[in-house]
Amino acid sequence: MKKAKKPIWIVVLAICATVVIVGGVMIIRSMTASPAVKRDDVTSTEPVSSTELSGETKADETPKKTINSFGYELADPGDLNIDFKKLKSINTDIYAWLYVPNTKVDYAVVRGEADKDDYFYLNHNIYRQYQFSGSIYSELKNSPDLTDPVTVMYGHNMLDGSMFASLHKFEDADFFKKNTTFFVVTEDKILTYLIYSAYEGDDRHILNSYDFNDAESLKKYQDSTLSPRSYNYNVRENVELTEESRILTLSTCTGSSNTRYIVQGVLVDEQEK
Repeated sequence: MKKAKKPIWIVVLAICATVVIVGGVMIIRSMTASPAVKRDDVTSTEPVSSTELSGETKADETPKKTINSFGYELADPGDLNIDFKKLKSINTDIYAWLYVPNTKVDYAVVRGEADKDDYFYLNHNIYRQYQFSGSIYSELKNSPDLTDPVTVMYGHNMLDGSMFASLHKFEDADFFKKNTTFFVVTEDKILTYLIYSAYEGDDRHILNSYDFNDAESLKKYQDSTLSPRSYNYNVRENVELTEESRILTLSTCTGSSNTRYIVQGVLVDEQEK
């Protein structure tokens, strides 16, 4: 006895359901994918000297200082011996490494070439491959030597907590109080920033909204970061900003297209590698 054939609409429905499920899985993977490069992959493995192994200090070495700024003790960067030769072999657009202790922010930072769209890395990883999570990046308006009065780095607020999602931990007043520092490593320097302000701001393009070459405009922006017009903010007391101050702004998304979550640091120490 022959089995009855299934109606064609059932077959079509099954195929459509499969396509939707597979497509959904692919979208979720794309949205939650994490960057492949970890700090351990690009940490220099130069041999340790006998002096370092013995714990002795050379006569001409200066003991490591404890950085204290505006009355706040800053964190120790630990091992930040990033191998930029390895990073440059991956992508010559990589110019820095950003590390925010006690968060997941521990990534290479890219800046597109002059002939590329400023937003290329919004949805491309450091291998220049399309990826929804993108990369941590800055724009061509900012110098890669981080000497501008205000530098902005961008990163997505990813569902899996990667990229800049964990910056939202600074919304908690206790976390903000205890975590004072983030670091940027370049090919020749380690830069230490005091985290002085974290808040939910509007979606204005910071670099286009202010003229940081104008002292009055710069002062206006600095004052806005010290006293944010936000219901959700944390600011350290007694921090003073001048025309010589160098601010690094970390910007990510919130749940609204009209706002951004901002974490800002002011440069307080610069050491040659």
